[in-house]
Amino acid sequence: MNVKGIISTTARFIIIFLSLVLVLSAIGGNLTAQAAASGDSKNSTQEAEPDKKPLVKKPPVLGPADDFDRGVPRTSVKGFFKATRDGDYEKGAKYLDLRYLPRGMSQQGPELARQFKVILDRTMWIDLDTVSDSPKGWQEDGQPSYRDILGRIKTPHKTVDILLQHVPRKDGVNIWKFSNRTVADIPHMYRYFGFRPFEEWLSKQLPDYTLFGWQTWQWVLFLVFIGLAYIGALLPTWFAGLLLRQKDTEIRLQTARLITGPVRILIWLLLLDAGIYFIGPSASIRLAMKGGTLIIIAFTWTAIGIINLLFNGWAVRMQKSGQDSAIVLMRPVKKIINIFIIVMAVLLWLDNIGFNISTLLAGLGVGGVAIALAAQDTLKNFIGSIMILLDKPYKIGQRIVIKGHDGIVEEIGLRSTRLRLLTGHQTTIPNEEMARADIENIGRRPHIRRLTNITITYDTPPEKIERAVEIILKILENHEGMIPEFPPRAYFSEFRRDSLNLLVLYWYHPADYWGFMAHSQQVNLQIIREFEKEGIKFAFPTSTTYLNQDSVDPLQVRLADGPQLTLDAVT
Repeated sequence: MNVKGIISTTARFIIIFLSLVLVLSAIGGNLTAQAAASGDSKNSTQEAEPDKKPLVKKPPVLGPADDFDRGVPRTSVKGFFKATRDGDYEKGAKYLDLRYLPRGMSQQGPELARQFKVILDRTMWIDLDTVSDSPKGWQEDGQPSYRDILGRIKTPHKTVDILLQHVPRKDGVNIWKFSNRTVADIPHMYRYFGFRPFEEWLSKQLPDYTLFGWQTWQWVLFLVFIGLAYIGALLPTWFAGLLLRQKDTEIRLQTARLITGPVRILIWLLLLDAGIYFIGPSASIRLAMKGGTLIIIAFTWTAIGIINLLFNGWAVRMQKSGQDSAIVLMRPVKKIINIFIIVMAVLLWLDNIGFNISTLLAGLGVGGVAIALAAQDTLKNFIGSIMILLDKPYKIGQRIVIKGHDGIVEEIGLRSTRLRLLTGHQTTIPNEEMARADIENIGRRPHIRRLTNITITYDTPPEKIERAVEIILKILENHEGMIPEFPPRAYFSEFRRDSLNLLVLYWYHPADYWGFMAHSQQVNLQIIREFEKEGIKFAFPTSTTYLNQDSVDPLQVRLADGPQLTLDAVT
């Protein structure tokens, strides 16, 4: 999206927004006019046809008859809300006990009713089913018999009880009104929960229509905040996505999609949430927002996107380094982390809406223990797979020796590792055993070392022995596969039972086994040729037997299938 596209989108949004404002204002005005026309029509109909009975029967009166249904607490509260939400604050004042108030307050009945309605909309949700429908009210609520409590509103300086009180009417009949003790605190509560001067002015400019506890001007401000929050989320995420797309790599493109998708929506919802609290959410809207459903969904979506992005980047690096087998192990780990994020988001949402998650967590704990016990071998192998992934003792294609098995790694799975033995057979070893066993990784050796012994006969003179060592060192000088850090070695090392031993040691780089074997063959042939030229004889297992006796008698020796020989004694 370029700058021109953003301007065009913003212009379309402003046009749609202004249209919504006009429609909402018109609806509010029409509803008010219809309500007034309906009232006038009803009055005129009643005057014209006084004897006509209404089609709908009125519910029976629970308390004393009263023109404003103030005989019981429930109908009194209901009448107050109906009057104030219809904008009839003169009638709303009839439900307030204006007696014994500070000087001047009793003459402000309609204004106090308006302020009290704003306070209740912003701070309390009153369920009428919990309000008493008895003329005597609740008798066991800890309050005096003539008083009922609906709730409490806490301000920075004090806590105000919202009370209903049984007060006498002018004719002496007791009715229910909001207590003068509560009414006296309306200005104090309005200072913290009422409208600000701009909001007061705006509320008087637009129709006084209420939906979900918000007046028309509040819905207008809400629409404005929707647009401002979207622009506030759009501009930085669009710019960040533009920078990331300048280099066409898969990881950067995935990051750009993450920022311009779930991150943008999350920022938009957070800004919109701040705007709602700036307007002042009503009790019904606050109840709807209590769970934080949309924000939790957006946050979960963003968290899963970040996890997937991190694992994808990790997989790319492992693929470049030749660790393709680790990618297989990463997939279930990524799924487990994503499931954990979703479960935590659901638990947070349940906790926000008032669900007691302690019981659920206890049940999950017991179920988790049972599953862990049933699948402990599988879990051991899976954990072993993770340890192999982290420790990296071997990888596919390398030759290893473990528990007497010598072979090439063919596959590293979630449960086991498969080896192709040098005999051609395939063996499978659980990853739990692979993680705790001693592994000899032949595939990672930097060189092949040859340590051999060359034996020559005992009758070889010292000069020939020295010449034999010189010949070997000459043959191995700057040999194939040698590096300066590992020069060849040759020594007359020891006297054996049947030979003189020459120790030969050299290293072959790189660790190419078949190249090493070919080079060793050449070295062996050269040693044989040079030793023959010098007349140096190789020793082989031999033994010499000396016959001797102490007696002067001749020694009798019988050869197999031959005559008996008599040997004179040696003195």
